[in-house]
Amino acid sequence: MLRRPYLLLILAACAPPAVAPTSPSDDPADWPVDDSVQWKPVLGEPRFVVPARGLPVTPVLPSNNNAGLVLHEGRLYFGWRTSETHFASTGTRLHVMSSADLGASWTFETTVFMETDMREPLFLSLHGRLFFYWFEAGTDRFSFEPKRQWRIERRADGTWTEREPFGVDKEITWALQVRNGAAWRTSYIGNHYRLGEPSMLELSFTRSDDGLVWSPVSGDGVVYRGGVSEAAFEFADDGTLWAVTRNEDGDATGFGSHVCSAPSDALGTWTCSAKSDPERYDSPKMLRHGRELFLVARRDVGGPFDQGLDTLPFADKQLRYLAAYSGRAKRTALYRVNRALRKVEWVFDFPSAGDTSFPSIARLDAHRFLISNYTSPLEGDLDRSWWNAQNAPEGTKLYLVELTFEPEP
Repeated sequence: MLRRPYLLLILAACAPPAVAPTSPSDDPADWPVDDSVQWKPVLGEPRFVVPARGLPVTPVLPSNNNAGLVLHEGRLYFGWRTSETHFASTGTRLHVMSSADLGASWTFETTVFMETDMREPLFLSLHGRLFFYWFEAGTDRFSFEPKRQWRIERRADGTWTEREPFGVDKEITWALQVRNGAAWRTSYIGNHYRLGEPSMLELSFTRSDDGLVWSPVSGDGVVYRGGVSEAAFEFADDGTLWAVTRNEDGDATGFGSHVCSAPSDALGTWTCSAKSDPERYDSPKMLRHGRELFLVARRDVGGPFDQGLDTLPFADKQLRYLAAYSGRAKRTALYRVNRALRKVEWVFDFPSAGDTSFPSIARLDAHRFLISNYTSPLEGDLDRSWWNAQNAPEGTKLYLVELTFEPEP
């Protein structure tokens, strides 16, 4: 009779090799949806994860915003900016942690500290590799000072590589999507927040097969020159590209936003609205369910951003719009992108108030999405201004929430 240790060895030798855990594809092309059914987006209850007891990171400071998440090889990775304030600070850190149970418990991954401000943390899971990107900013509370972009990669043993710069100095990556086996990216560069005259920002669209080398989709990669910075994008079911921009700085089209598109055979040639929609959508990110495209972004309560003061000089309009915007309340909202009308249509608000909106989206299956977001505390005055909330000592919190598409009864 075999002793138990020898039996276990034999069973182990005969067992099939271990298979690395997998995560659902984030590509909507891999999730067919029955178009004969009317689907309704439904939002679950938020689960606040930062700050919280038992987090495996320290310190967790009052201002918790700019967060990214991704599903990679069976785990959820979550990275965010924590700082003393919403504004630039030498105490800023980027914490990264992971979870095997969609955020019920967390494991420490790494912390980035550079004695300067850091923003726009983004994950990229591509062909079995996991990257974490961000950009280094300055230390002046009232200045926008992008310096360079950085990345690290998670090794097979669970450690992370030393940070290395990538891209062009002062460039900022805004949105990443893995579609059709490749990574696609929007980024911008230029004199953002140039007060008194129109900015000349360049919005670029690039792709990568390995997460390391990024190449223009066509030409020099620039798809818009003017006042546009952040731009969300997604591919429709016919391969057409659709995007929503933030035209905060203003240009000849006005102020606010655009809906842009590009045909599947010329993805680097964008056609944008000839005139900006006066509504401004900060921190835009897009998702697709079946044939429908949606946007998650900041809602300007009491807007629009562009008040139509076209008889004023550009500098006067710009200052008035920015000041008024900061003094209004904010929400994070779900919008439907109406491609026929090239319009963005409000659907509902997320739990949110004050200083809010930096969504990150991870697909769970054909009909469910996990979304992270930040907000001022949801107790008290929900209509306090953005500016007051940004300067409030209680700071901001981060939560996870599920967005589900359910059949209409």
